[in-house]
Amino acid sequence: MIKAAGDDARLTAYTELLLRYNGALNLLSAQGVQDIDRLLADGAAYARSIESLVGPAPTVVDVGSGAGFPGIVIAVRVPNAHVHLVERRRRRAAFLQLAAGRLGLDNVTVHTTDVRALTGICADVVSAQAVTRLGDLTSLTRHLHNDPCLLLSRRGPDWRDELDAVMQVLADENPAGAAPYTAEADSNAASAASPSARAASGTASIDSASDPAATGPVAAVVGEEPLEQSGSLVALRLTGGPACRSSG
Repeated sequence: MIKAAGDDARLTAYTELLLRYNGALNLLSAQGVQDIDRLLADGAAYARSIESLVGPAPTVVDVGSGAGFPGIVIAVRVPNAHVHLVERRRRRAAFLQLAAGRLGLDNVTVHTTDVRALTGICADVVSAQAVTRLGDLTSLTRHLHNDPCLLLSRRGPDWRDELDAVMQVLADENPAGAAPYTAEADSNAASAASPSARAASGTASIDSASDPAATGPVAAVVGEEPLEQSGSLVALRLTGGPACRSSG
């Protein structure tokens, strides 16, 4: 991904908006204000992973967008993406509308709702900060998963412990159930991932027998990239959810 000078200017303007409205809208904690540069860097990592693993023009659903991390950064860095920012807190959603307008982000749609109420979208990517565990994130957004769908989220060191719950969500869709994930390298995913993701140790594929028509794994870990300050950006590739499977 080539970083344009205009991207930096818009992210600078975004930072200024955050600082200007933070007091009135309570957008960020005191620590969050101190961490803005790190949050911007993390958002750029999301954007790199999306372009590397999905392509330059995906439909992205960003869950719990808050003040706009990582969703606003993704929209700036991946200008051909259509980014849906989902934020149920009205004041923060109003700020997201303001920021998208001031930054000229025509590729952003803000939804002031719970993600469970969102309909009519088949997402190539579901992004989230560490808003909930991977199994819960999969369950909450399953009705939005295109075929395939990339689940992209910042995780702590024990994130692999959450994979069984992801598989349970997928198994619950089918009477046949799903097999546990296996710690086997996915060579196709590794070749498509960013260099940092390819270098990550322990990349796993999550194999499942729940969909006999599937030509590949129902779910696979396709990336793990250490983030600047703490945690890792983890990418899971899932088959489509029931509402979107036929549209992939």
